[in-house]
Amino acid sequence: MINFKEELAKYRPIMELDQIESSLHPSQMQDLLDILQHIANEKQKESAKDAVEETE
Repeated sequence: MINFKEELAKYRPIMELDQIESSLHPSQMQDLLDILQHIANEKQKESAKDAVEETE
């Protein structure tokens, strides 16, 4: 069974975007942006492929 008091004691809030930006080195930020761009491109390719398959 889940002990909610114990789980809440473990909780740590996530950093806000401005805190993340200031904690990352500029090259790390570029790496993160590159990864997100790659993921977005892959999703776009999948969507286009699905659209073509639906029309066939």
